[in-house]
Amino acid sequence: MFWFFLILIILLVFLGVLFYFFALAFIKQNMGDVDDMDSPVNKPLEEFKETIQNGIDVVNSKPHKWIYTTSFDGLKLAARYYDNNSKKTIILVHGYRSSAARDFSCAVSMYLNFGFNVLLIDQRSHGRSEGKLITFGVKESYDAVSWANLMVSKFGAEEIAFSGLSMGATTVVLACKRGLPSQVKCVIADCGFTSPVDIIKKVAKDSFKINANFFIPFLNVFCLLFGKFSLYKDNTVEVVKKCTMPILFIHGKCDNFVPCEMSQKAYENACDKCKILTVEGASHGLSFLVDTENVKQTVGDFLNTYTS
Repeated sequence: MFWFFLILIILLVFLGVLFYFFALAFIKQNMGDVDDMDSPVNKPLEEFKETIQNGIDVVNSKPHKWIYTTSFDGLKLAARYYDNNSKKTIILVHGYRSSAARDFSCAVSMYLNFGFNVLLIDQRSHGRSEGKLITFGVKESYDAVSWANLMVSKFGAEEIAFSGLSMGATTVVLACKRGLPSQVKCVIADCGFTSPVDIIKKVAKDSFKINANFFIPFLNVFCLLFGKFSLYKDNTVEVVKKCTMPILFIHGKCDNFVPCEMSQKAYENACDKCKILTVEGASHGLSFLVDTENVKQTVGDFLNTYTS
């Protein structure tokens, strides 16, 4: 009897630890006001605080309307639509536990100046979009397809580009295998990770000093049970091997969160229409702010190549 209770206690502790990490990684949490650059969550961005805050103010003040669509699994998804009276639309996809306004604070004006309508989406479980779980780009990539289809059917978009940052970059690359409409012409993927498994291993090692290889299969059981998605099925490297979509990879060489090597690996396996820009001195998600003119020129040239 003693051994039975001991094993039961150990099992319960193990399950409790697993659920803690599952909740920490995947369940929606109150992160405070991510768009407030004085918030503690934005301390790593202190160097660019004023620029980002000014950009957020511009994003919020430019004329736009909120539009909505329904995900394949019944969630109400929200986005801000900036009508630029164009047949070209770019869909901007923000990162993990972030916000659309903060991640693209300096990009909305740029894309409007490039002649695009802008769709600034709230990913599921973020902002005004419904959802309780974040799936590291897996289900989010199907949402990207839903937004593209809406742009075609309701707004008459003739040419569509995607631009994603961090998890948003992974989202838009994975979307390339989800059946995007033919109007989608190209994708920009800034500092994305190669797969949910790869980034979990990296964060577990860096933040918790643990080897996640043993835990991930058990964690995946929680994902399957509570979220109906798998950590193992999607990998950007495998997607680009079979994809002819032009993709511009961007990554900061000093990114300590998502290693630059992840974008490099995807690029090395991609088709010859794909490009990569790595930025000296840029940490995670900051390539545009560190080398603005170079990134802007590269993005503009890429879009001009694949859209009219």
